[in-house]
Amino acid sequence: MIDIAEIKYPHLDRIPLLRPNPEIVLGKEIYWTIKEDGTNLGVALNADGDLALRTRNMPVASEEFHKHFLSTDEADPVRDLLEDAQNWNSEYVIFGELCVKGRSPTRMETHERTHFVAFDIWSQRAGRFMTYTQMHQMCYHVGLPCVELIGTCNVSTREALFEFKDRMLAEAKRRGKEGVVGKVWDENPWNTGEAAGTKRGIVYFKEKHDTPKLEKIPRMTVPGTVTLPVLPDSEVSGAIEKAYADLGADFFDVRKAMPLVAQYVAEECRKHNCANPKDLYPRYLARVRDLREASA
Repeated sequence: MIDIAEIKYPHLDRIPLLRPNPEIVLGKEIYWTIKEDGTNLGVALNADGDLALRTRNMPVASEEFHKHFLSTDEADPVRDLLEDAQNWNSEYVIFGELCVKGRSPTRMETHERTHFVAFDIWSQRAGRFMTYTQMHQMCYHVGLPCVELIGTCNVSTREALFEFKDRMLAEAKRRGKEGVVGKVWDENPWNTGEAAGTKRGIVYFKEKHDTPKLEKIPRMTVPGTVTLPVLPDSEVSGAIEKAYADLGADFFDVRKAMPLVAQYVAEECRKHNCANPKDLYPRYLARVRDLREASA
């Protein structure tokens, strides 16, 4: 039986921050999908055949998010897909974006209803994530929406990679979305047959409108006190949404919420080498107001 607590969704860096360098995706087929603006949620079946939910940081999602997910039209197709996998002696964790009715975490969108959009499926039998084509086929057969594929590329230079990235971001902006996600899989995704030894894993990355184009700006070194850029708005909103996902109804209790919000924002600052925003408390209050208005 799959343990959803052990299947955590990977952290996504920007292209310039890929290790050891951005060139690791050159010469590979890159799939570019829309980045939805919601909360990262993983869903699997537990030993009793019930739905088990996790968020990015918590192995067990709050009761609040259980209610949100079960209220969606997508809850039944998710269950159908998970049960069908078991019929074929496999088990899945379906990862997706839970978009709660009302203003989105980054405030770029307004969701007319609470809904769930799949963006990845972890296969326990394969020990890895499915490719986009495999995920799309699985979702299609049960009527489960999945993130939209808006482009593919296979380029040989860093310049061409960033040029295509800008095209994908322009398309996302045209659709009113906060950004894009790029994904690369190895040539033998199910790790079977003679080519199994060539397995190299996956490379995921994300790009958003509100982050600077690191690849295009000049650079110089100046001695003195280090001045860091303020953490981008979308990362602040994402950290606040993580706290909401972990706390559920307790998110509306400022004494419980703000310490966790501050912790997650600080973690994002360390990841992105940015400074803490000065308006964190007003940003938290704005999210609380959005959620209350949406549920009124």
